[in-house]
Amino acid sequence: MNVYENGAPMNVPRFYHLTPPPEPLYLGVPGLFHCPVCNYLSTKQEGHSTEMPFSRLRAVHHIYTAPTHLQVILRQMRGRLRVPGEPREHLSAVMDWLRRAQDVSGTGGVAGSYSFSYSGGWMPPYPETTGYIIPTFIEYARLTGERDFFDRAVRMGEWEMSIQLPGGGLNEGMGINDVPSVFVSGQVILGWTALYRETKRKDFLEAAVRAADWLLSVQDDDGKWCRYTFCNIPHTYYSRVAWSLIEVYRITGEKRYLDAAEANARWTIAQAGKNGWFEKASFREGDLPFTHTIAYTMRGLLESVSALPEELGDEVLRTVGTGAERILMLFERGKKDPKAMPPLPPGRLDSRWRSDDSYSCLTGNAQTALIWLKLYRDHGFDARYLNGALKMVELLESTQILDSSNPGIRGGIAGSYPVWGGYIRYGFPNWAAKFYADAEMLLEATMKELEGVSP
Repeated sequence: MNVYENGAPMNVPRFYHLTPPPEPLYLGVPGLFHCPVCNYLSTKQEGHSTEMPFSRLRAVHHIYTAPTHLQVILRQMRGRLRVPGEPREHLSAVMDWLRRAQDVSGTGGVAGSYSFSYSGGWMPPYPETTGYIIPTFIEYARLTGERDFFDRAVRMGEWEMSIQLPGGGLNEGMGINDVPSVFVSGQVILGWTALYRETKRKDFLEAAVRAADWLLSVQDDDGKWCRYTFCNIPHTYYSRVAWSLIEVYRITGEKRYLDAAEANARWTIAQAGKNGWFEKASFREGDLPFTHTIAYTMRGLLESVSALPEELGDEVLRTVGTGAERILMLFERGKKDPKAMPPLPPGRLDSRWRSDDSYSCLTGNAQTALIWLKLYRDHGFDARYLNGALKMVELLESTQILDSSNPGIRGGIAGSYPVWGGYIRYGFPNWAAKFYADAEMLLEATMKELEGVSP
């Protein structure tokens, strides 16, 4: 029988502990390109290189000889999850993890990940995710009154300005290089615009405008982006870039930013099927998308709805709602009996909303909970979506390790469950922590509103 770690019963899916962890490939050196699929760094933007200095044997050494790493692996091989504690306990732990991830970088940016296979554990600061962690720190400071988190958000924004490229874009991958990235630039804009709203500092807005102007200069006529993209192909999850342009429009009133965002939304929605499935949502052509990038696509569109023409906004909402419902149905149907807790959903999904994967993408799960909450709160969808979010967040809490002596593990959220799964293998990425924190805070706000409690 599968149980929580301290003995309480739980419906843990069988595939979580059938197979032992695979032997990983370690290919990393700091400051080069980061592969978002497998948590490796490469000298090539489009994939791995075999010219890296660390051997396969050394990677195995990092993973299996560190006691705290081995403890996680053995615990998850047994298929044991924890009974969640109080939501604020989990939220505080993940925010402390993010604070440590910023401190270890020594730059103001946030270390991209804690990796079992990386010498020293903590990876270099990640411009992309540091950008969208900024609003999370601002919101947490507002929620708790801890000024330190706001000050840290400001330092993140200042670091991003210090590495902005001459053309206005931000660089690809972890660390610092001179190759601009459309997606990274959009995510950093989200941070700068949030900071401008809070501080009214003109330098944050000026940096955001420079980045937005660069994005417009490299956008295709039909609204998509093909240049300076991951693998040099268009992706529907770049809807988050369009969202960033809308944020610049909302501050400046410059319609060219809104027009560019609308063009991208029209291109993105044209890639959707009647069942809410989006083509081109994966990192690489021909691969199945992770729930992470599926939710990226949905979130970018959802945040853009209110700025789009009514007919386009309605179509976006219908399409996102259809896809979100398919994931909710998949989630709920995974239960072994009607009264049981659903298992965590699989890491990737195909165009029929099915999967054979034997792991779950925790980042995508947190993002999916946010989608369900926003559909319920902001767009009048029924309480099934709130119920699904409650369950998903509780499951995420049960995967969070609060008692590890390793500061890179304690309080973080792994890329996959189990940790050797196919997304960010053996890693605790900062973006998983960010989206989980966002989900906890939005869920708390939603429940307070339902209970009539003032925030």
